[in-house]
Amino acid sequence: MKLTTLLGFVLLLVTAASAQVYTVTDLGKLSPTAINTWGQVAGNRNGQAYIWTFGRSRPLGRLPGGTFSWAAAINDFGVVTGTADGQGTVAPNTNWGYSGPDVQCSDLIQPFVWKEQMHGLGTVGPSSDVARMEDPSTWCEYPFYGSAINDKDQVVGYTGFLPDEYQWGVQWTAAGGMSLFGSSWWNTFANGISNTGEIVGENGFEGCATSWENGVATQLEGLCEFPSAANGVNDLGQIVGWSYVNTGSAAYVHAALWNKSGTISDLGTLPGDLVSSATEINLFGLVIGSSGNATAFSTEPGPSAFAEGPLEVIGRPFIWSTQSGMQDLNTLIRPNSGWVLNTATGINVWGQIVGSGMRNGQPHGFLLTPNFF
Repeated sequence: MKLTTLLGFVLLLVTAASAQVYTVTDLGKLSPTAINTWGQVAGNRNGQAYIWTFGRSRPLGRLPGGTFSWAAAINDFGVVTGTADGQGTVAPNTNWGYSGPDVQCSDLIQPFVWKEQMHGLGTVGPSSDVARMEDPSTWCEYPFYGSAINDKDQVVGYTGFLPDEYQWGVQWTAAGGMSLFGSSWWNTFANGISNTGEIVGENGFEGCATSWENGVATQLEGLCEFPSAANGVNDLGQIVGWSYVNTGSAAYVHAALWNKSGTISDLGTLPGDLVSSATEINLFGLVIGSSGNATAFSTEPGPSAFAEGPLEVIGRPFIWSTQSGMQDLNTLIRPNSGWVLNTATGINVWGQIVGSGMRNGQPHGFLLTPNFF
């Protein structure tokens, strides 16, 4: 199929979004987190990362000595990243003038990549003079998390709170290893990365949506002054996340879309809701996220996990397009199906969506496929 024909076909599907209805595929007890172009799904079950491919689920295992693995993202080559504990290495952080030896850890919470086998990416050492004065073995206690991967196998994520009292963004490449960035003040989260290498997340004490390209940070315009966050980015440079909006009587979190120029659009909420947040955007501008009346901070995986992750909205999953605006995904599946959809966590170029919900009162993962396929 010629590229122009393919693009025309997909754009036709996007234009018809207001009439689309989805077929639901039951993923069982899998909790999906991401889907790639080929329909492969990354997710988690019983404290272990999984990959689902054409109806078959496969556990990705754990690192040597580990107790858990958690899948966060998958690229178009079937490479999965996430977080796991187990044996790992803390490397010197040469960017901070530290030249000590590697520290070998028997239990290190670290990002991983899975290519038929799970490989721990390790972490890096001191980011401050305070940390440099510690016993190097204590660096095994500080967690690093993997959140996203692109088709070049570049991995991004963020740290827990380090001894300098900051959280840092994390980037890993096969050529350069692990490095830290951001934390101009207090915390940095790297939540997404495009195939062009653009990283998006939040940075700063109050939290400000930020884009990093070639190491240069750009603060994105907000609906209010602060705070805001970017969660996903496509290869056209369109970015989605959330920002506070002033409604006159109060300020609420609303899903937001930043175009390549940096201008921001308020995506609103579903009827009756006060808050919303956008999670991902695909190549054709379809946005998924959650709308509801409550927010929380995500709890990262691990035996001693605590709330130190990005903000999330608790409510109903939505899809948004320029043609149809924001729609509740529960209204786009067959009535009386037995499903109540709770979250939407991933979308691919074809508009397939994965997430978690309840089927006949039991928690199940789902895959939504537009009926025009």
